[in-house]
Amino acid sequence: MQLLMNRCPHCQITVAWSYDQAEEDRCPYCFSKLEPSWKEEMRSIPAERHTSASLAKWLDDAEIVQYENIKVSVAVGQAGIALMAQQENEEYQMRARLIIIGALMRQGQLAESGITIRKINKWAVEHSNNIVLARSFRHLATFFLRLRDGTSALEYALNSIAYLPENTPPQIRGNHLMTLAVALSHSGDLEEAHRRYEEILDICEATGNVRTSLYALNNLAYSMSELGRLHQAEQLAARMMDLLRKHDLPPVPFQLDTVSQIDLRIGKPETAVRLLMPLPDMYREGQLLGDVFSFFEGQITLSQALRQLGEYDQAQATLTRLKGFCEEKEAGGFLVRIKLEQAQLYAATDRYKEAYETFRDYHEELEKQRSDEREARSQILHTVFETNEARRSSEHYRELSLRDPLTGLYNRRFIDAHMEDLLSHLGSEQPITAVLIDLDHFKQINDTMSHEAGDAVLVQFAKILDAAAIEPAKAARLGGEEFLIICPGYDAAKGIEFAERVCELVRSSDWSSIIGEMNVTASIGVSTSNAGRTTSAALFAEADLAKRSGRNRVVASAD
Repeated sequence: MQLLMNRCPHCQITVAWSYDQAEEDRCPYCFSKLEPSWKEEMRSIPAERHTSASLAKWLDDAEIVQYENIKVSVAVGQAGIALMAQQENEEYQMRARLIIIGALMRQGQLAESGITIRKINKWAVEHSNNIVLARSFRHLATFFLRLRDGTSALEYALNSIAYLPENTPPQIRGNHLMTLAVALSHSGDLEEAHRRYEEILDICEATGNVRTSLYALNNLAYSMSELGRLHQAEQLAARMMDLLRKHDLPPVPFQLDTVSQIDLRIGKPETAVRLLMPLPDMYREGQLLGDVFSFFEGQITLSQALRQLGEYDQAQATLTRLKGFCEEKEAGGFLVRIKLEQAQLYAATDRYKEAYETFRDYHEELEKQRSDEREARSQILHTVFETNEARRSSEHYRELSLRDPLTGLYNRRFIDAHMEDLLSHLGSEQPITAVLIDLDHFKQINDTMSHEAGDAVLVQFAKILDAAAIEPAKAARLGGEEFLIICPGYDAAKGIEFAERVCELVRSSDWSSIIGEMNVTASIGVSTSNAGRTTSAALFAEADLAKRSGRNRVVASAD
């Protein structure tokens, strides 16, 4: 790739340009038009003899600009390494290496990138160099985000902000804040993420950073939609589209998908179809910018929109076509997700047997996919990190395997092992109580509001149970809307008192932000027995029988 670099005449940021990059007539920072005369001038500029100050400015600009074209990102990193290799300044060399590492991670080279980031981070610690330390922490946060480890990503993202020197250019601070905001979102702290996104937008407005503004608006609109704040989400999406129009830019697939998902939630599936329908032809013709997986995401959204409109044949054609695209790219994760949408499409057309079988296959393949992902993560961590740290990370992923992915509560796999351990170690006279809980009329919530609202109710309900289940009690989700709290040492009276408290907490909680005026209540069955005189199956069966006696109340088993 022939890479040419010069300062943009509009924003004065040093930018890279190549004849084979898709956005060749735009500054990748401010998106201003780059005239032919500027390009010709760039081609005729002789090799510059850099001073320390000019090298620092070159590095700052290279870190500031985010290129949609990954090949250009890699080429900029390579140019930086070649340029800094001529200097004796190790800090500059480390920063140049991190620039290319960011591009390589986007290509999926995680293990190799992780090893290099760790070495650079170690150098920064040994030399007390906060500039490189902050940047290496940001790249470690990105590394863990790509491994879907939100907890570790958040830790490193916070460190990347803490070690940023006060004189850091605001655009670089904005990039660090973006990583932190994404990590906060992955960790479920959407309110804190929103604060960071607003700060990023202020920085972008002050510095004319159009690309990062678009990313921040997109992410903020999406998370507002996830929270059910649809009016705010719609306003943010409109701001993003206005900014694209202002600069005469075509929206890329991830932006169209965000807008379309909001349209679905506010009851405008026809608008989502209009936005997403042209993309397959553009994909086949090589006209789409951005991540191919964002295009796949948008096609799943398109199928959902067509299904909502009753255009079942078109929805099926979209899924069939998408399956072919995903097979070409070996995108196994999306092939699993296609099965879920296929099951819902079968159900919508009254093909219930096929819907059930496809939904069952989806869950089996999803569990296998998660297992494969955990294994791949473990291998990468063992490659990148020292043995002790890798062991801690492996324990972390083992813990994740015992958790329900939606609510974070323990799953049935954990309960089975935990009950076996309790029954074998508790004294024969020590009581144990099972509190089995069903959400009342949960199907009505899904049918009336949406499955997303139903999921949000389950997550909020899980938080109530988790807060109530003080050690040694353990809360778990058994599946669907059925939950369990195991209470070692609770006799019948204490178990019923505890269950009544949980029932009241559910009844009195504020659910309006999720489901409006609908109520949420729970049916709870309680069964108590001495550990040495029961089995887990018998204990759960008694609690289940009691639970079936009525809604919005607590019922104890007869024994």
